[in-house]
Amino acid sequence: MMFAKSLLLGGATLVGAASLAQAADLPVAKAAPVDYVRVCDWTGSGFFYIPGTDTCLAIGAQVRIEADFISNQRAFLPVPGAAGRAVPAIGTVFAARDRDETGFLARVRLGVDTRTQTAYGTLRTYIQYQIDRVQGLYANGGLSGGANTFANQGGNNAAVRRGFIQFAGITAGRVQSFFDFYADNYNYEGIANSDLAQNVFAYTYQVGGGLAATFSIEDRNARNLPQNVGNILGGPNAVSSAARYAGETIPDLVGVLRYDQGWGSAQLSAAYHDIQTTSGPFGTTGSGFTNADGDGFAVQAGIHLKLPMLAAGDDLWVEGAYQNGAYLYQDSATYMNQGFSSPALGGFLHIDRDAIAIHNVGAAAGTYTLQKGEGFSAMFAINHYFSPNFHDVLFGSYEQTSYGRAKNIDWTLGGLGDASEYRIGNQFLWDPVKNFEIGLEFDYLHLDQTLAHNVGQAATALPAGVSKNPDAFEVRLRTERDF
Repeated sequence: MMFAKSLLLGGATLVGAASLAQAADLPVAKAAPVDYVRVCDWTGSGFFYIPGTDTCLAIGAQVRIEADFISNQRAFLPVPGAAGRAVPAIGTVFAARDRDETGFLARVRLGVDTRTQTAYGTLRTYIQYQIDRVQGLYANGGLSGGANTFANQGGNNAAVRRGFIQFAGITAGRVQSFFDFYADNYNYEGIANSDLAQNVFAYTYQVGGGLAATFSIEDRNARNLPQNVGNILGGPNAVSSAARYAGETIPDLVGVLRYDQGWGSAQLSAAYHDIQTTSGPFGTTGSGFTNADGDGFAVQAGIHLKLPMLAAGDDLWVEGAYQNGAYLYQDSATYMNQGFSSPALGGFLHIDRDAIAIHNVGAAAGTYTLQKGEGFSAMFAINHYFSPNFHDVLFGSYEQTSYGRAKNIDWTLGGLGDASEYRIGNQFLWDPVKNFEIGLEFDYLHLDQTLAHNVGQAATALPAGVSKNPDAFEVRLRTERDF
């Protein structure tokens, strides 16, 4: 019996030894090294290394919900009479009750920021995609629908809000225009200032001591007014075929000097805007076209002051701009009656222009010259923290425009009078937790204007119930979460 046990144990040992010998000849699968996510220590918070690379990545998002109310009134869109018509058309009146006075916005922004250290400095790429769901006022309810608001059911908007590359002083892509400074930094409703996203090629030279100089080539068409060039379409100065913007040949040229210090910053901006126009029927040969061009320009100066002596986070912005033939550098709201998110405020709509085409009596048929518009704007915004979680912003703007000889031609024929407008508003902002804010904004807007009229004659009367000098009151509620 003992012999049998010894025989079995010995056999098992021999089998086990043989198995181990065979196993030693097989390849051994080793666990792959774990490439843990590491925090980037040179970019600031929120960035981490993409595993296996030397590129730092940050992912961010924003969710914004708004509700808006504007005290609408009857809006009147003037339409000049066509040449040769005995009775000129004078436009369309949009009744107040057929227009939305409230609206809602749901907005999502998704952003990706990457940065890599190179021998030439930081290589940065940034993408931000924006998706909106708009209703009512935000969808231009009533005006775009025509007779009533039921034709306008709102809609979805989705677009690349920002997308650019920065390297060795070069910025290429879609960014905030380099001309801009304050750019509606605080206010929800637009005030009179330049605030426009642009496709650009730019170079920034760091002079030193906080001073930087930038030269930027920017898309001209983004600074063309969406309502096109103005025209005189009735009377002896009528343009036989309406002038319009021609295709882009020269982009907008922007130069900027910026100075940044611990107390804040200051900026001086200048821009050239080519007003290239053409008129006549479209055709395969291009025959029948006439044209006229003008040189528009704008200058702007602004200062941003930090006010820690009042409270931590307090600051003040002051900015002013002048333009000649380049209206959107004065006010990016496209014309005085319109804000960025709200539709026209009502009354006689002051449709601002870069220029107005006028046929000179006695000149060849079809030819015209351009009367450029000119104007200026000024704004301020002051932000004060009453506590770390509650602050208040008071802001306002004032602007003027004029149109030279075009104001001496009746508005029913396409003339445009002088105008001035002021806007003032206040925000109450509560930040209960980090990166979450609830805001309530109140705005008041008032427009004074003259009706263009023929020399020695009274201006044609407005339709009944339409105000020449409209005003409006607005309330906007916003919640916003950044992460």
